[in-house]
Amino acid sequence: MKTQFPYTEKIDFGAYIDKYLEREDAIKRLPTEEELLELARKSIVREQLVLAPLPDGTAAEEGDTAVLMTESDIPKFNKPSVTVTLGRGFYNRDLEAAVIGLKAGETASVTVGDQPVKATVLALKRKQVPDPTDEMVKALGQKDLKGNPINTVEEYEAYIREQKTLETLFNICYYVMEDILGDYKVEDFDEDDIRILGELEADNFKKLFLEKEGIDLEKEVPQGWRDQGVNSLEEFIKARYDWYKVKITQCLIYLNILDLPCEGRTDPTDHYEVLSELQMKVIELIKEELERRN
Repeated sequence: MKTQFPYTEKIDFGAYIDKYLEREDAIKRLPTEEELLELARKSIVREQLVLAPLPDGTAAEEGDTAVLMTESDIPKFNKPSVTVTLGRGFYNRDLEAAVIGLKAGETASVTVGDQPVKATVLALKRKQVPDPTDEMVKALGQKDLKGNPINTVEEYEAYIREQKTLETLFNICYYVMEDILGDYKVEDFDEDDIRILGELEADNFKKLFLEKEGIDLEKEVPQGWRDQGVNSLEEFIKARYDWYKVKITQCLIYLNILDLPCEGRTDPTDHYEVLSELQMKVIELIKEELERRN
């Protein structure tokens, strides 16, 4: 690549991590193993929740389902049986609040408007969460980040662990890079570099759209492109001119941080995936920095 990074000093990446962590809205740490396992469990069983009757003598809690007999001169509150989810306020917020804490057979009284309302608890039910099983996981039809089917609870936990950890790290990388890009600007870009990046992306898109959607970009473009006024691959690549400048700048910054030369497999004009490969290396560095601080 002919474009040069106009700075000789090594970027103090750790200082930018510290600057990010000082933000009020910063993600301060990676999710814990306990948090990840609980998230995986909830994701697996989210369609498996069942309402189960509560044992006699168990008091109602917010979120429980109560079957009530209500008595009042108000028709809405004069029912031999009505099912209410406590705490949502869909039936009557004051009445639901009065029922919370009661057991089956007990009665609460409230005033709605100027009319007394009495509610007797006939039955209580609560959502029960079963233990996750491999069969539940298979029913989800989920694939991992490499596109492989997930068939076991252990595989699903590994998927959630990788997905949520990367999600956190990518979020941090975005804000850190935003600060670095503001401080380290590249103004003098070589036009050959920009042209080559356009050619690499064009080749990548032609292969991708042909394989995934059966569209030959040499002859037609996706409807989404036409909706934006782009009627050819050439027009699309021209519209990406400024993005290629950003890509070059990001690559040069990543290479500085990682102390790598801009040549061969680390040259963005060598192959299309260089930026994502360098970003993943920086992601690992961010992970190490966070772990070191904790």
